[in-house]
Amino acid sequence: MFRSSDYLKNVTTLATGTTLAQGVSLITAPILYRIYDKDDYGTLALYIGIVAIIGVFSTMQYLQPILLEKEDEDAKKVMWLNRSINAVVTVVSLVLILFLGNNIATWLNNPLITPWLYLIPVSIFFSGQNKIFRVWANRKKKYKIMSFNTILTAILVPVVSISIGLLREGALGLFLGLIASQMIPALVLLIALTRNEDLGLNYFDFGFIKKKAKQYKNFPLYSLPSEFVNRLTNQLPVFMISIYVGPAVVGVYNLCIRMLGLPIQLLGNALGEVYKQKATEDYNKTGDYSSIFIKTLKATFFTSLIPVLILIFFASELFVFFFGQKWLEAGILAQFMAPLFMLRLINAPLSYGIFIHNKLHIDMIASVIFGVGSLLCFTLGFNYLDNYMHVLIIFTLFYCITYLIMIIYNYRLAIK
Repeated sequence: MFRSSDYLKNVTTLATGTTLAQGVSLITAPILYRIYDKDDYGTLALYIGIVAIIGVFSTMQYLQPILLEKEDEDAKKVMWLNRSINAVVTVVSLVLILFLGNNIATWLNNPLITPWLYLIPVSIFFSGQNKIFRVWANRKKKYKIMSFNTILTAILVPVVSISIGLLREGALGLFLGLIASQMIPALVLLIALTRNEDLGLNYFDFGFIKKKAKQYKNFPLYSLPSEFVNRLTNQLPVFMISIYVGPAVVGVYNLCIRMLGLPIQLLGNALGEVYKQKATEDYNKTGDYSSIFIKTLKATFFTSLIPVLILIFFASELFVFFFGQKWLEAGILAQFMAPLFMLRLINAPLSYGIFIHNKLHIDMIASVIFGVGSLLCFTLGFNYLDNYMHVLIIFTLFYCITYLIMIIYNYRLAIK
C-alpha cells in the first residue's frame, strides 16, 4: 500500500509540473505571437530543429545506464561519461558552426538564422547537462525539484521573451528566452543535487568510463540511429518548408502544430501510461489485450472528436481571435491538419503494442517510412505545386493513411 501510494504521489508531482508548464505556455502564447512576427518564429523553429538533430549525439544515448547501475558511486561515474560526451559534442558543434555557419544558412534558405547559429553550442551543452541531471534526480527520486524545473523552464521563456520583445524588435527576445530556459534550469538542478551530495570531478575515472562505454555500447549502436531517424522525421517539415518557401511559412506551420500538439502532450501521455500498464498485464495473463485496446481507441476518438470538429469549422476564426490577424494562415492550416493530430493522439498509446511484442524493428521501419514519405511529399509537392497549402494537404493525407495502417497493425497484435 505504501509503495503504491508513494508511486501515485510521484506520478502526480511530475504530472502537476507538466500540466502547469503547459498552462503557462498556453496562456502566454497569444501575447508572444502578437509581439513577434512570422519570420521570427520561423527562424526560432529552424534553430530548435537544428539543435534537436545535433542534440541526438549530445550524450550518445548513454543516459539510461545512469539508472541501470546498482551502486550510486558507479552511476556518478557514468554521469561523467555522459557529461564528457556532451562537452566533446559541444566543441565539435562550435567548430562546425564556425566553418559552416554561412553555408548552413544558405542551405536552409534563411539568412536571418546566421547570427543565432553561434548559440547552438550553448544550447547543446546546457540542454544536454539538464537531461543528465534530470536522470540523476529521477534515480534519487527528487521529483519535486524535477517538477519545479519543468515549471521554471516554462516560465522563463515567456518572461524573458515578452520583456525583451516589448523593448526591441526582432527575434532577440525569443532566442534569449530559449537560452535562459536551457541554462538556468540546468544550473538550478546542479545546485539542488549537489547541496548534500558530491557529483564533482573526483568521480571522473577515465578507465572506468571507457569500460562502461564498452559495456553499454548497444545504446549508441541501436538507440542512437532510431532516435536520430525519429528526430529527423519530426523536424523534416520545418527544414523542407524553410528551403522551399522561407521562414515566414515555417512560423505559420510551427504555430499550427504547436497548438494542435498540446492535447497529445497532456491527454496522450496520461492515457499512454495507463494503457502500457493494463495492456502489458493483460498480455502476460492471457496473451490478448484487445479489450483495453478498444477502450483506449474509443476514449481517444470520442475525447478528440468534438475539438477536432470545432477546429475543422472554426480554427481560422479562433487563431485570429487569440493570436491576431497575421496568423490567419495558421488557422486555415489547422483546419485540414486537425484530423492528422486526432489520429496521432489515437495512435500514440496504442503503438505500445510494438514494444509489448518486442517488434522494435517495426518501430524503426515505421520511422523510416514516415521520414522517406515526408521527404517525397515535400520534394515532389514543392516542385510541382505552386501553393504550399496544397503540399501540406498531401503531407497530411500521407500521415493520416500511415497512422490508420499503424492502428490496424497494432490491433492485430492486440488479438491473441
